[in-house]
Amino acid sequence: MAKRRFFEDWKVTQVYLAQEGVCARCGAPLEHGFHRHHKDGNPANNSIENLELLCPRCHYATFGTEGEKNPWEEHKKLEEKMLQRVDEIIGKAVEGKMSGAVVDKILEAIKLELSLSRSINRINEELERVPPSIAIMKKLYETRILQETYLEGFRDGVEAVKDLLCPKKVKEVKK
Repeated sequence: MAKRRFFEDWKVTQVYLAQEGVCARCGAPLEHGFHRHHKDGNPANNSIENLELLCPRCHYATFGTEGEKNPWEEHKKLEEKMLQRVDEIIGKAVEGKMSGAVVDKILEAIKLELSLSRSINRINEELERVPPSIAIMKKLYETRILQETYLEGFRDGVEAVKDLLCPKKVKEVKK
């Protein structure tokens, strides 16, 4: 097997922009984390054409062969099971069949079990965040939109009240 190589950050940034910040397979937003994926499965081929950014669910789906357990799906099943258990515990506490102290201990155990599952199934391993350059550009863009909207509203407000506040001066300026 070829030696694993990693994509350069500039390639990740370009692909992130090209994918418009969404998973290449399912279209889920990547703002909470993503994985770099070699499309052709060759970990030594680091051409930009071979890079796609995937959400963890889609990336884990590329692992193994048919019939093997998908670590992401296994963890999600455990999360669902734990949520059902929490619902049952809350029901018993509301009915007065379980004390608050017992509920706290059970919830701590559930939290520990989910944390261990994330570790064993390597759920957060190699999970990346939005490249800093993109996060900064996005913030600047949002700021620019807010400034433009504010100025547009200010201009509209001035236009709406200028005849009311100083109609004489407005007529003099127009001449």
